[in-house]
Amino acid sequence: MIVWRPNTKTRMQTATVTLLVIAAVLWGNTEAFSDAAVDCCLTTKDTRIPIHIVASFFHQTTASGCAIPATVFITKKEKRLCAPPEKNSWITKIITHLEKKKKPSQ
Repeated sequence: MIVWRPNTKTRMQTATVTLLVIAAVLWGNTEAFSDAAVDCCLTTKDTRIPIHIVASFFHQTTASGCAIPATVFITKKEKRLCAPPEKNSWITKIITHLEKKKKPSQ
């Protein structure tokens, strides 16, 4: 009876491939379960924000992983203020003001 016994080189290659496959599977799982949290507004307030304290803004959407849509204003002191998504004239005025400041003077 003939018994096939792999040599040391074949065993090492098999072990290397097995370890690479395991590492790839674990790496994929750590990416899927990363601790990166999305910074979202949980509520909005309809309180007017003074235009002179606002430095920038962005729109929060449900497509970005947040529960509610909102307009997020960033103040000059790096604070985030959550407002309803452009439903009021004061919100639109601040956005228009900020967009005008972005455009270069001609």
